[in-house]
Amino acid sequence: MIKRVATLAEAAAALQACEAEELELWSPENAAEIQGVMWFVMLQRALNSAFPDRQPRLVLDCGNRGDLAVEAFRNGLKDVALAASPGVTAKVADVALSCGGRIIQNPIYP
Repeated sequence: MIKRVATLAEAAAALQACEAEELELWSPENAAEIQGVMWFVMLQRALNSAFPDRQPRLVLDCGNRGDLAVEAFRNGLKDVALAASPGVTAKVADVALSCGGRIIQNPIYP
């Protein structure tokens, strides 16, 4: 199940509602540019502290900003959504590989 979350309260509610399911928590669209990479890094840390027994996949939406995707990987995030050109995506994929991360395609939302 995929949920878009913008706050710790929203993320906590999603975790509590989906106890037995595998859950992906996605940032709002273009959140890396709007809210900043460190906002999502801190959200991840807060979730890990509040729910140490749960490890949902956290995906930061970087829009078309490859530089922000690289920043996310270098700050410990493992999954980013990126809608950049093939050349930029290939360069970011190299960084992702070296950091143990990956680029995920943005799913279509109703």
